[in-house]
Amino acid sequence: MKHALFVISLLLASQLSAQNPEIQSKIDFFNSKIQQTEKGERLRLMDSLSTIIYKYASKNKPQFNYDSITKQTINYAIELDSLRIAANHVANWIWYSNGVTRKPEEGLIIFDTYSNDLKNLKNNSTWARLYLNLADSYDFTGHVDEPLECYIKAKEYSRKSGDKRLLGISNLYLGFMESDRGKFSEASISYKAAVNLFIKAKDTSYILSAKNALANLYSKNAFFEEARKVRNEAIELAESINDYGNLVSLYSSTAVDYSKVENLEKQTEYFKAALEADNKRGRGDASYYKPKLLAKLTVSYAKSDSLYLAQESFKELEMIYKKNKSKRNSLYYSNAKKTLSFVKGDYQEALKYSKVYLELQNKRKNIYGIMNAEKSLSEAYKALGEKTNSNTHLINYYAIKDSISGIQNVKSLAYYQTLYETEKRDLEIENQKASIGLLNLQNKNKTQLLIFGSLGFLILFGGIILYRSFINAKRRELVQQEFSQELIKTQEQERTRIAKDLHDGVGQQITLLKMKAQNTEQTELSNLAHNALEEVRSISRDLYPITLKKLGLTDSIEQLLLDLDEETDLFVSVEIDDVNTDFNEVESLNFYRFIQESVNNVLKHANAKTLIVNILKQNDGIKVLIKDNGQGFEVSKMIKQNSLGLKTMTERITMLKGNLSIKSKREEGTSILVQIPV
Repeated sequence: MKHALFVISLLLASQLSAQNPEIQSKIDFFNSKIQQTEKGERLRLMDSLSTIIYKYASKNKPQFNYDSITKQTINYAIELDSLRIAANHVANWIWYSNGVTRKPEEGLIIFDTYSNDLKNLKNNSTWARLYLNLADSYDFTGHVDEPLECYIKAKEYSRKSGDKRLLGISNLYLGFMESDRGKFSEASISYKAAVNLFIKAKDTSYILSAKNALANLYSKNAFFEEARKVRNEAIELAESINDYGNLVSLYSSTAVDYSKVENLEKQTEYFKAALEADNKRGRGDASYYKPKLLAKLTVSYAKSDSLYLAQESFKELEMIYKKNKSKRNSLYYSNAKKTLSFVKGDYQEALKYSKVYLELQNKRKNIYGIMNAEKSLSEAYKALGEKTNSNTHLINYYAIKDSISGIQNVKSLAYYQTLYETEKRDLEIENQKASIGLLNLQNKNKTQLLIFGSLGFLILFGGIILYRSFINAKRRELVQQEFSQELIKTQEQERTRIAKDLHDGVGQQITLLKMKAQNTEQTELSNLAHNALEEVRSISRDLYPITLKKLGLTDSIEQLLLDLDEETDLFVSVEIDDVNTDFNEVESLNFYRFIQESVNNVLKHANAKTLIVNILKQNDGIKVLIKDNGQGFEVSKMIKQNSLGLKTMTERITMLKGNLSIKSKREEGTSILVQIPV
């Protein structure tokens, strides 16, 4: 082991000595120390050395043997059961394979090699980093479902770790996947969550990335003005701090927007700006973005009759492609080649690469790329005089285009955004009204005090009588309130008991019955037992939300609303702050029940199409807004009818020392506003 380390260190020294004296000095120091130490101290030095070399290698300098020392460090850390150190370097190595050597398939091999050794790792933030980098490896190698699964795991581990930056990154990249799959509402929620988390983490670079992603979502749904506004703000911020990494993406996205409205001049201008920003990053041909930008510029120049510039851009792209024929580079190369060939009049070549481009986009399941390929095929066949084939692909092109620009999806997102902005304005108006009402009440009390003082003894005597009457009424109200609250507590205790009895008693009996039926091959009886068991479990979950203990209050509410969104036709908009630490176990159950009962009322009675649930932490406490666009009802009438549902909801909020107000009109929906002090 010691000899192997010595050889590796010498190899590094010989490669770095003429490149960076400072790095060389550090390597000499660690090399001498590593030979003189053992176990924990040796691992600490190896960890430091690997980290130094990783940081140096991350600057696109893969000309020395980074892999060897990292592998030795990981293996030695596993040997000493230092899984966190091992996992950190595994994550670094995967990132290095994705971002520096551009060999993401090696990242998959690295994870498979060490995943079993790391299975007992307890560090949530390290697991989050591993799955984030693994997702990139899957994505860069053309996998479709695996990246999404990895981002979901990364999000869960990040949440457990409490690392806001990691959780923001997980939400951001999950949003990318959701957007690519047409889940625009989910992507919008993920992007906004990412922005808020990055603001809390004070990470300007990622704030820019998340805002750019949100702008891209607007653009994808043809909200070009909104996209331009958000993106211009981000560009101004990025330019002020010379953040060339984000400027590349922001300029490129702006160019894509202009391409959608067929403004070739602006499109070309912003692609050029993106390439210039990428060059300023100093990564040369190893840049992740350069092949894409060169391909885009080739297409832009070709379509704007700048054939010479198009050919110059393509030559540079072709040089990169010959060095690295990855699937990603093949995609960009075929796109540029088909367009340039068509403009030059080589229609057979254009047809050939249009087919290659379509095949690659089909594998990626990129609907926009498929649409582009279908149009190119139609144009190539038309130029070759094959009208039948041309019309076939033209029909495919318009079918996809109509699907993408479907009115329902566009209106859905527009309605979502409108409701979100309107709701913020309504909340501000509610706060203003509450302040005005408080001032009016104070003035009224002062006036009444003056009147009572002037009327004398008789009025005072009458006041005393009224006061006693009020006290008695208050006492009766408190007694009734205590009775109601005790009734709710008893009800929850009974629900919990029944749920436990169902699960532990009836559930186990049915499970035993199912096993016996399976052992005796009584299929029908086994199926009946299985259905009965699922019904018992469903009833048990309804009686007591077990997710409260497993996930916590915030995630349980979020899961309740996500299930509602998936299982019904209701469009659900959710914004929830973390309130796990603001309630004890009993209060958490009451708060969850209130949300559950409110949502169930919407399902049963409102006949609504949209539901908004906002749970926001503010300086003066927790504010809850539940609003639907259903048929509404007369609140005063329900109060007079002594509605049990409204009374139960009110009692639960009272038990949380909060205030509840309900506003509803026929055909105008219902709003429930709750304020709970913390």
